[in-house]
Amino acid sequence: MEPRRWWLLAGAVPVALACAAPVGNPALRPLGDAAVALAGLAAAVVIRCAARSRDEHRRSWQLLAVAPLLPALGHLVAVLVGPADVLQLVVLRWLPTVPAYLVAIVAVLTLVGRDRLRAGGLRVGVEVALFLTACLVGVQLLVVGPGGRWSSFGLGEQFVLGGAVVATSATMAAALTLLGVIEGRRQTMALALFGATVLLTGGRGLGTSAMLSGTPGGVEASRFLLAGGLCLLALAPLVDRGADSAPADAPASGRSTELGQLLPHVAMVLAVTVVGAATMLGHVPSGVTVAGAVLCVVLAAAHRWVSARDERRMAARLRRSEAYFRSLVRSSGDAVVIVDDALTVSWASPALERALGGAAGDLVGRPLLDAVHPDDAATLAAALAVPTSSGPEPGAGLLLLRLADAEGVWRYLEAGISDLRDHVDVGAVVLHCRDMTDRHAREQALQSVAYTDPMTGLPNRAGLLRELQAAVGEPAAAPSTLLTIELNGLAAAREHAGRERVRMMVTEIGQRLRGTVRVEDVVARMGGGAFAVLASGDDADVDRLAARCLAVVERPIPTPSGIVELTAGIGLVPLDDGLGVEALLARADLAVRAAHAAGVGSAVRFRPELGEAADRLDRLRNDLAGACAREELFLLFQPIVSLQERRITGIEAMLRWRHPTLGEIPPAEFLLVAERAGVIGDLLRWALQQATAAVVTLPSSGAPLRMGMKLPAGYVATGTLVTDVRNALDRSGLAPERLVLQLNAAAVAVADERVGLDVSALRFLGVNVAVEGFGGGSSALSDLTRLPTNIVKLDRALITRIDRDPQMRALCASVVGVGLALNLDVVAEGVETAAQLTALCEFGVGFAQGYLISRPVPLGELTAILSDNAGALWPGMVSRA
Repeated sequence: MEPRRWWLLAGAVPVALACAAPVGNPALRPLGDAAVALAGLAAAVVIRCAARSRDEHRRSWQLLAVAPLLPALGHLVAVLVGPADVLQLVVLRWLPTVPAYLVAIVAVLTLVGRDRLRAGGLRVGVEVALFLTACLVGVQLLVVGPGGRWSSFGLGEQFVLGGAVVATSATMAAALTLLGVIEGRRQTMALALFGATVLLTGGRGLGTSAMLSGTPGGVEASRFLLAGGLCLLALAPLVDRGADSAPADAPASGRSTELGQLLPHVAMVLAVTVVGAATMLGHVPSGVTVAGAVLCVVLAAAHRWVSARDERRMAARLRRSEAYFRSLVRSSGDAVVIVDDALTVSWASPALERALGGAAGDLVGRPLLDAVHPDDAATLAAALAVPTSSGPEPGAGLLLLRLADAEGVWRYLEAGISDLRDHVDVGAVVLHCRDMTDRHAREQALQSVAYTDPMTGLPNRAGLLRELQAAVGEPAAAPSTLLTIELNGLAAAREHAGRERVRMMVTEIGQRLRGTVRVEDVVARMGGGAFAVLASGDDADVDRLAARCLAVVERPIPTPSGIVELTAGIGLVPLDDGLGVEALLARADLAVRAAHAAGVGSAVRFRPELGEAADRLDRLRNDLAGACAREELFLLFQPIVSLQERRITGIEAMLRWRHPTLGEIPPAEFLLVAERAGVIGDLLRWALQQATAAVVTLPSSGAPLRMGMKLPAGYVATGTLVTDVRNALDRSGLAPERLVLQLNAAAVAVADERVGLDVSALRFLGVNVAVEGFGGGSSALSDLTRLPTNIVKLDRALITRIDRDPQMRALCASVVGVGLALNLDVVAEGVETAAQLTALCEFGVGFAQGYLISRPVPLGELTAILSDNAGALWPGMVSRA
């Protein structure tokens, strides 16, 4: 309660107690009347202030605050009028008091909800009549005396006093009715109001009787009663526990409380007792008083009959409701289990027998935590824990638990938990259980299919991911390592033995790997010819395991088509702390790629350098897309000299990339990245346009310079080569005869029909096409005639040792002879020594380029070289052939 309310109440109490000041001194009686008036004013202020903080019934309390003001007005009028006839003084006091009681009746009855009054029906009506009759009997005897001397008053006085009796009786009846139907939590407020009405009515009646009979002591005593009544009236709103403190599920019922059932009988007994006491004291009650007492007895009997009828109807409704819900529970497919505060099963529905059989009956009276599977006890205990204000709400959602049936087989039950321990009518935890045993078995079967490879019976990729997630998330007693095994030779075996034989080989390899590792290790098939092993142990143990895995893979596999031998590469990645599954698999992929690069039958452990190389590739892939816009790409030009004229007759444009942080990126690296990233077409189109535009501006003293450019196989395969070349020539104005497009010999060897058509179209335009890198790798002489080319460029590997190796010298001379015989211009690239240049001149090679002659230079430096000596360029240490 707020301190301000207590202060207001404390201010009303001394004012009310001041009413006792003029005891025994008739001259100070006006002062007592003024004190009573001030007490009423203070009570009104307290009620009015208390009503401000009320959301519910605020208007009722505001209306009740008006009731003490009107009697206070009567006391003030009596003080202002001064000495007067006693009967007139009584009438002056009661005249404003009667409306005050009517206001109080309305205010009191609106303090309870209309639903509760209506729900009571006839019983509430009988109670109101009984309370009103009993109060009329008592108040009449108190106001006009035991003898009921109404004839001694005039008509006006009878009207005022009669109104006073009816108003006060109605007020007391309203307070009793409120006390009978009010909720249990608000009975304190109702008792305070009832006590206030009793004291105020008693005080008014005693004061009236004392004034009429000329008894001064009774007047002073009545002031004490009025003071107490006003204090209780002011206290009532302060102790009212309204809707703010009501539980959310409190029903709006019209049922009487225990006190409400007792009050009608108490009222009847008091009315009869008062009449009997007056008779025993020698007073003869009036016929109206006796009739009122008899009516109270009749109404009490009627009330008992109505209550008994309501109880029978309520019992019948309860039986029907109970039978209805029992039928619902019995016919429901879900079983209901009720658990008390001690987590002991207090009741189980018959539907539980369908899941557990005879064991369902043995479950009642047994602790639920002892009945469930031991692995489910901890989870169930946490779900059924008593909720706290700071912790999360338990008992939410669904819970899967296991209970044993009559045969001891564990049945899976899905339980929905409803915690009703705070509910007054339940006070327990209700579990709605559904038998999920068959569904759980189907889920387990589907899960087995989802996580198992059908070919080998090993865990598949999803199964391995689940194992890795568990291994990464939980601390391990021993270090673990992931081994990724990729088979080599399956493609050749498929062509040789067929697809079904390959399936048999993969299954055989899986069985061998499973038999090689320990029982606790995990072997999974990732798909195709890839396997994975999750093994525990230190590095030495894992290395030995990798060697054993390679041995079993390389062991020959007999098939109906013959013996098949496979090899593999293994990547090893330790499960470091804080490493996620995706990062782990990425490292495994890098390690197994490094194993393939290291050679057949290699096992490579992941190193940070592998990750750095992968990060570099990712960065190059991301940065290459905007390299043209950022002007990071540029061209260098390497002169090509005629060995007969000893001057520059052509140039080769070379694309370069200067990264802002990584520096110069080799073309072999970034062009491969561009092919995989799908931007090779954009880069080559830009290079073609820049190169053709640049060569037009170069000075020339003899025949026009020809400009060559290497085209990667990935760009040639895009199908845009002809269009891109035509656009570059049209924009720059370069003659097609001055352009040389260089195709790699390996790309020419596998060129399809579409590439052949593109090359033919280029040759029709007049563009020169060269076979570049001939003589290196797996070049064949037939590659020179596969496409309509007119230039062959010898690979550096073919001319490196011609100055000191007779066999290489003879081979190179033969290749040059074949090229000349096919009317092809022969160009040697990669010339680095004078001896090589001399030998090439002897073979009859027409053109050469290399560091001996000139390194690749920017356009400006190339322009200066061409301007000096009319383009003549020849190393000074080379003797004339």
